[in-house]
Amino acid sequence: MKCDKVYLHICDHLDEEITSPRCRQIKQHLEECPNCRAYLDSLKKTIVLYKAMPEPSVPAGTHRELFKTISSLTLSPGRARAKKRRCTRKS
Repeated sequence: MKCDKVYLHICDHLDEEITSPRCRQIKQHLEECPNCRAYLDSLKKTIVLYKAMPEPSVPAGTHRELFKTISSLTLSPGRARAKKRRCTRKS
C-alpha cells in the first residue's frame, strides 16, 4: 500500500482493532514507513489536544444558521462534477 492510500484511510480506523485486509495493509505499511507513522502520531496527538479543549459555547440560533449555510454550500456529487467541468474549460 502506498502512502497516499494510507492517508485516505487511516482516519477510518484510528481507534479500532480491525483485521480487514485494508487494515492489515495499513498496519504493515506503518511498520515500514516512518513518514506515515509520524503522520499517524500527529493525528493521535491532535485528537488528544482537541478532546482536552473545552467545548465552545455557540448560541442555538448561530448553530442552526451555520449548519444551514454549510448545507446550502454542499453540492451533490453530480453537481460537483458538472461544476468542476465548467471550471476547467478553456475560454
